[in-house]
Amino acid sequence: MAMIESTQVNPEAGDQYLLLADISGYTAFLASVEQAHGVDFSDGIPAGYSVLGELLGSVIDGVEPEFAVAKLEGDAVFAVAAAADLDDRGDETLVRLRAIYGIFQARREERARNARDHVCSACPVVATLDLKMVLHRGRVVRQQIGSQTELLGPAVNVVHRLLKNNVHAHLGNRPYLLITDAAATGLHLGESGVAHSESYADVGDVHGRVVSLATGRA
Repeated sequence: MAMIESTQVNPEAGDQYLLLADISGYTAFLASVEQAHGVDFSDGIPAGYSVLGELLGSVIDGVEPEFAVAKLEGDAVFAVAAAADLDDRGDETLVRLRAIYGIFQARREERARNARDHVCSACPVVATLDLKMVLHRGRVVRQQIGSQTELLGPAVNVVHRLLKNNVHAHLGNRPYLLITDAAATGLHLGESGVAHSESYADVGDVHGRVVSLATGRA
């Protein structure tokens, strides 16, 4: 009978800020690229893919070095920072996250302008892409699985669940940061934005604040 190799748990565990930055409209954009170019890409990789790469790259460049990128998850960047490094630095952290959106917005608009003369009907859809972020604070365990290091724990589950939320339904379409009460407390941002709550069958009720990523808005 074959033996199953067990994973080794790294005893390192600690409180972390967990950031998920997700490109809204990504799925619809790729569907439009596939419809315009087909699925085999026999004429080459569509320019739309390089656009997405640039936009994700702008997010990665923006979060570092305060946050370390843990993983790219399709249209999202998952990054973490030690709680001790960010605690009490809420205003500074919010300025940085808004700056990331500013760079994202500038690159998106530049590529959208360049796409207007493109024969592909899909590439101009890049103008509809936007950014949303979720920030949580909690204890994280690092576990080595094969050659990969994974971040595990209830806090990791919470931040990923929060990507599926009702923010747009309640507050309208806007680029936003959803910051949980746990993160807002650590960062001293408890009065920022507007109160917001979500409920999930597996992680329960999660309370927090929604802050606009666009400068000049609460």
